[in-house]
Formats: sequence, C-alpha cells, structure tokens
Amino acid sequence: METKERRWRVPSLFWLPLIIFAVLLFVMDVFQSQYALIPTRVQISEDFTTELKGFLIKTPGCRIPFMDPFDPTVTKFIHKEKKPVCNDGIPPLIDSNLTSIYLINSSVANYTDQDITAIKCCYQPFYRQEPGGTDGDNKIKFEKKCIPFNVSAKISHEFIKVVCKVDTVSIYTDFFSFVPIKTVKRNHLERSELNVLVVGIDAISRLNFHRQMPTTVDYLLRNMSAVELLGYNKVGDNTFPNLIPVLTGLSETTLEEVCWNDDNNKRFDSCPFIWKDFKAKGFVTSFGEDSSWMGIFNYLRKGFRKQPTDYMWGAFNRISENQIGNSHNMNVEECVGGREVYKVFLDYITNFVVTMDNAKLPYFAFYWGASLSHDYLNKPSLGDTNYLNFFKNLKENGRLNNTALVVMSDHGIRWGDIRQTYQGQMEERLPFVFMVLPEWYKRQYQEAYSNLVKNTRRLTTPYDLHETLKDFLNRFNLTHDFLQNRNRNISRGYSLFNEISPKRTCESAEIASHWCTCQQSAEIEKNNSLVVEAATFAVEYMNLQLEGYAQCANLTLESITDARLMTHGEHITNGDEVKDYMIIFETVPGNGVFEVTLRNTAKHFEVMGTISRLNLYGKQSACITDFHLKLYCYCKNLLVD
Repeated sequence: METKERRWRVPSLFWLPLIIFAVLLFVMDVFQSQYALIPTRVQISEDFTTELKGFLIKTPGCRIPFMDPFDPTVTKFIHKEKKPVCNDGIPPLIDSNLTSIYLINSSVANYTDQDITAIKCCYQPFYRQEPGGTDGDNKIKFEKKCIPFNVSAKISHEFIKVVCKVDTVSIYTDFFSFVPIKTVKRNHLERSELNVLVVGIDAISRLNFHRQMPTTVDYLLRNMSAVELLGYNKVGDNTFPNLIPVLTGLSETTLEEVCWNDDNNKRFDSCPFIWKDFKAKGFVTSFGEDSSWMGIFNYLRKGFRKQPTDYMWGAFNRISENQIGNSHNMNVEECVGGREVYKVFLDYITNFVVTMDNAKLPYFAFYWGASLSHDYLNKPSLGDTNYLNFFKNLKENGRLNNTALVVMSDHGIRWGDIRQTYQGQMEERLPFVFMVLPEWYKRQYQEAYSNLVKNTRRLTTPYDLHETLKDFLNRFNLTHDFLQNRNRNISRGYSLFNEISPKRTCESAEIASHWCTCQQSAEIEKNNSLVVEAATFAVEYMNLQLEGYAQCANLTLESITDARLMTHGEHITNGDEVKDYMIIFETVPGNGVFEVTLRNTAKHFEVMGTISRLNLYGKQSACITDFHLKLYCYCKNLLVD
C-alpha cells in the first residue's frame, strides 16, 4: 500500500505546478480579452516605455488617468437590455442577397393560409430627389411602375420597395437596398490604391465599448491586430462638432464661415469634405447612416442639394423607417419590418465592400450607426455578436487585404445617471478609435506604423484623424524623408503617422478646457460661496444666450449637485496658475441638469467651451429650432399657473 501511495503522489506533485501554471495562463488570457487596455500587440521601443502606473496617458503635456471599466462607481448603472421585438415577432416574408430578392417559404403561413402561388408581389424602384428652395434633404421619388415578380427577382436598381398581395388585399411591405455598379468618372491610377472604410458607432466611450462589446473588441485587437488610441479626446459636445473635424479638418464654427452663405440655405454642398479628395482621384465614394432623420447633416439642418457621394444610403433608411419602422424607442426606430435597423445597415456595408472588392474598384466609405447606441448606455451589448460577425466576415473572406479600416465613435453617452459621476464625465470625453491596416502596408511603411503605435499613448483628436485619412489618400508619400520634412507649422492637427509631441496639451490641440481630460481634479465643497457664484454666473450666461427668444422661460439656479476644481499643474502650464471649476447644477423651470467648466481669473468667470446638458430635454424646447439653444430653452407655453 505504501508503494502504491508513493507512486500516486510522485506524479501528482510533478504535474501540480504545470496544472497551476496552465490555469493561470487561462485566467490571464480571459482577463486580457475582457478588460484589455493595451491597444496593440506590437513591441513598443524602450525609449517609449514610461512609468504609466495609474495613467493611460502620462506625458509632459497630458495625464489621463487609468479607469477601470468595471469600477464600483459605474457598475451600478450596467445592466442587460431587452432585445427589441420587431414587427410583433412576425418574420419577414421576403429576403435578399447581393443581387436578388426572394420569398421565404417558411414565412408564408404568417401572412396567408393560402398556397404561395396565391401571393402576388411587385417591386417599385425609388431614389433620392434633390431638394429645392429651403426644403429639407428628405425627398424621395418613386417610379410609377411596380414590377411584378414570382418567388424571386434579380434587381438592377439601388433601392426598391416591395409590396405583396393576396387577391386585392395588401399583406406585406418591405424595402431593400443594393449596390449596383455605377458609371463613375475614373482617373488613371498608376499603382494599387488603399481603400478606406470607416465604421462609426454613435455615443460609445472607449471604456463602454470594452464593457458592452467585449468579443468585438477582442477580435479587433487579437485577430485583426488593431491599434487602439487610448488618448483620443473629443473636441465638441455632440456628433456634429466631433465628426466635422474628421471629415473636413475644420471646426464647427469655421465650417459655417467657409460653407454657409445666404445663397445656399445653409447646405453643405460647398464644404471641403475629404470624400471629395478621394473622388477627384478616382475612388468610388459612399456615405451612409441609420436613424438618418437625426443624421449628421439633417437634424435641424438642410443637408445637401446634390448627392455628395456616389452612394448614399441615408435616403433609403429614411423612407424605410418612415413607412415600416417599428419598435420606437426614445429617438430611434429599432426595426424596419421584421429586421433590426443596425443589422440591415451592416448588411448594406458588407454588400458595398464585397461589390467594390469583386469589381476591384478603390473606394472611400464613411458609415455612421446610431440606432443601436444613441440613447442607452447598455444597448450596445445587444450588437456585440453581430458586429463581431461583421468584422470576422470581412477579415476571413479577405475583403480587407487592401483596406485601411477605422472603427470609431464620436463621444460617450451624454446623459443619464452615469454622467453625474466623475468616471462618467471622463468617459463621455474619451470615445474610441481602432485602426486596422493590412500587413503588407505595415511592412512597407514601418516608420509610419511605428509612429502610429507610439501615438496610442499620446493625446489625440478628431483633427489628427482627418490628417491621417489624408495620408491614406497619398500613401506612397509615407517615406522617411517625407515624414521628417513634413510641414509641421500647425498647432492643431497632426497625422498619426508622424510622432505627436509628448509636450502636446489640450490648449495646443485646441481642445476647450471643458472637454479636456488631461487635467487633474479634486472634489470640492459644492455649497461654498465661490462655487455658488460660479453656478449663478453660468445660469446668467445661459439666459443671455436665450435673449431674443421670448418663447423661452428665464432660468434660475435650483441646486448644485457636484463641484470639482480642475488644476492643470506645472507640467502643463509652466508655472502659471490656472484654475477651472467644473460644476453640475440644476435649473428651473424644467429641472434641466447641466455641466459647465468655468475659468476664474481676477474675480471674473469665463465659460470654457460649451455648457453640456446631462438629462434629456424631450419636448421642453419644441418652440425653438436652434440646435445649440435647444439644450437650454424651456418653452413658456409649458408653464402652469
């Protein structure tokens, strides 16, 4: 018995360390896949490895603190959302592929008790119509004829509406979009160009992307070797001022000065969008967004007169949501017919990429999705699997072998309880950017790629992303001499392929103090006299902005819920004392909750940037159309004596 026991124990002790080691490796792998905060697996040179304990960004010009995505102060706001039920659970009768539509036999019983032969369907092509005068950019033109088909039909049109009847009774309506090859003016391209595909998801902070869509993040980092920008700081309040710099290199204010005049009804046709540069060089261009009624260029704006890109999906989205949209939730229609809107959008993007790749046409495509994520902190988790499959499909089928992929957001969630926490405030200012480049590209432009990796630990902005997109247009320039001799006599935007100075500050990057995440901060007593004076000044400032709008009520300070002293520190200000106060306060009437950064100099307050609204205004400001002042206005007609 002793011999047997010894024989059993010896191998047990021998294997135990190996078993423990294997378990530790597995646990570490799971942890890293769920909570990975290092953006790339590329080796970073020793001269770049600074002591970063406690910080995401730690440079002489900027220090952004490390934040745990599952910090106890925010986990109480994290929960599972229910998946929308589209069309009361009734499945679609018709589906589509890359070129055709077809009836789904298994769905027939949901629409009629008759045989499939009793169903008579037709499709009606439609297209975007140019708006006239002061009309909004939401005009659609349907062709008069509805073309009949049986069981299936090959489609040569871009957008179609499908109607099915039994006898004379309409039983089904649906919409489908396709990517037919268009006659595009092509300039001669001497060498193979790099496609650019930008996939945006609205209102998700970098940390919330890790929280809500961990399998997508893991696939981007591990399987696609994505580079993740850890210090990407927004420069404006909402989507528009954060995407305009990406698309034009201009601020919102400068864009209005450059593009808008009395003759164009404030349309965007003459603005210097980067897709114009790609189009001029012979690239096919595409722009699309869902929830397009509140789109980048359409919400309280006039959009375009001429279609700005070769393909533009927004017109399709608008009419399909108007006619068969359902599962309305806050600002969005979550479904069109029996399908979730964001899935329809992802399918369209896939079809565009596949079509261009098959035809060997170089392209620039910019897509922006809001229906999944715009209104709720926890909704993005519902899309994790589908976004994973979307990227996986493109990667594994070789569709990105000659493509620069940018996956990004504009800002974090801008309202709700999480925004009244310090971490929620910081997250809202730190959206995500992932960049995936072909392996051959990284090998060919090693210095540029090395700089990109270094810049993952630097303060970066939407202006930098614009300069980087311009470099994709001229990728053959990214030689050592070009990078070294590039004109750097600018203070705002730098290509991510050039190393960004570690001395860069929010001020030099033209990030207003209100949006800057580089500042150190400490909570202070919210009821001290200086804080109350500052909050009162902010309310007076809001009322001044509303002067001339007699329909808006005068606001008064109701309460102060939080106050922080934001100090820049000597490492940024070179010894000059700069103190900013970030205050969260509530006003009446309307119980609006606002966040402001005020700079106090010589007993004078100055509003830095804009004043953010942290709760929804809903219909409180329906009496005003100015998209900035809607945040503040409480319509007098809502007052009750």
